Amino acid sequence: MMPQPYYQDDQVTLYLGRCEEILPALPDGVADLVLTDPPYNCVNRASGGLRSFDKGSADSEFVSIPDVARELDRIATGSIYVWCGDVQLSDWLTNFKELGLSVRGCTWHKTNPSPMNGDKVWLSAAEYCAFARKPKAYFSLSCQHNVWTHKTDQEIDWHPTPKPLGLMRQLVSASCPPGGTVLDAFAGSGSTLRAAIDEGRKAIGVEMSEAYCERIAKRLAQGAFDFGVGA
Repeated sequence: MMPQPYYQDDQVTLYLGRCEEILPALPDGVADLVLTDPPYNCVNRASGGLRSFDKGSADSEFVSIPDVARELDRIATGSIYVWCGDVQLSDWLTNFKELGLSVRGCTWHKTNPSPMNGDKVWLSAAEYCAFARKPKAYFSLSCQHNVWTHKTDQEIDWHPTPKPLGLMRQLVSASCPPGGTVLDAFAGSGSTLRAAIDEGRKAIGVEMSEAYCERIAKRLAQGAFDFGVGA
């Protein structure tokens, strides 16, 4: 039985709940593209003598990679993008490969990384994404490399780990056919859902935090934005 949406309009359906509860209720093949950003569960850590990192609950939830990978494979008809920490990248790629998908590791190069501890270690200017593709999946680009250069999103100050809207729009445009549907199982700041709207696609979102769902709903109800586009 499908749960009632927290927010819904002609283009977007947003569910409040945990992904392990909502995803099994979604029909097979309901999305052309999955583009999602689970908690890394590796940013919050002891300082080791340096300034500490703490992204709060946005980073601390445990995610069962094998279970979620199977659900995303069942739901997607085309490609899957999963943002992850460096220690998780191999696990995501291995699980998708075992499901019979073609895989590739991708990188977001941040042009304006945080200067934290920059006098002691290399700046953290890269985040990683596991890309998985089914046969005949839609792809609108040609001979593009797997390093995406964008600045961090500084417009969203109510979520600790938002992805750049411009980058999400780029991935939606590249891997979801016009008029298709994008799924984000960890909606967070709502950037993937907003990107889908801005690119003329439909979207399904799942988010466990009611506070974030409220913020996402307000963001989706507003007009199109260009945060980070062309950065």
